Amino acid sequence: MAKRMTSAWVGLGLALWLTACGWIDGSFVVRTTPTPEVLSQWANEATASSAFGIPDWSPNRAVGAPEIDLCADDPRAWASARGNGVEWLQLAYPKPVNALEVRVYQTYGRGAISRVTLFDVEGTGHVVWEGVDEAEPCPGMLVVRVADLPLPVATVRIDLDESRTGGWNQIDAVELVGMP
Repeated sequence: MAKRMTSAWVGLGLALWLTACGWIDGSFVVRTTPTPEVLSQWANEATASSAFGIPDWSPNRAVGAPEIDLCADDPRAWASARGNGVEWLQLAYPKPVNALEVRVYQTYGRGAISRVTLFDVEGTGHVVWEGVDEAEPCPGMLVVRVADLPLPVATVRIDLDESRTGGWNQIDAVELVGMP
């Protein structure tokens, strides 16, 4: 009798285990967990405190995906007028997101970025990074991971202190990554 009871419990346990693993009616059913959508987007508008030239080196050169893969002075990237002071580049994105990361693609004069601020849909600024950017590698990318913000964002502002590098910093593109 005890042997029969043990066999029944083993059989019941096996049936429960197979059901939990997706075994239904003699075949396995794949159960997936939905993955949240992550959106990576490039700016569609840009303004800046100044520009070295227009159309070359203008703020619009930071709109869209990166184009430059060399560490060089390149007119396809945004550059400030003076290259030795405090400057800013502000970018707008087509879809507000709950930000996860900001990726700044720099092609010349790395090390000048001093602050990254995200503006939520109500226009409130949130400083998400402040410090000293790495000077190497060039070209390179400053990646800023973003903690929870109260509202979705669609604007990124990059502040620079070019006196840190003694010359121009050039930004080719700024990517905003987040969940819609």
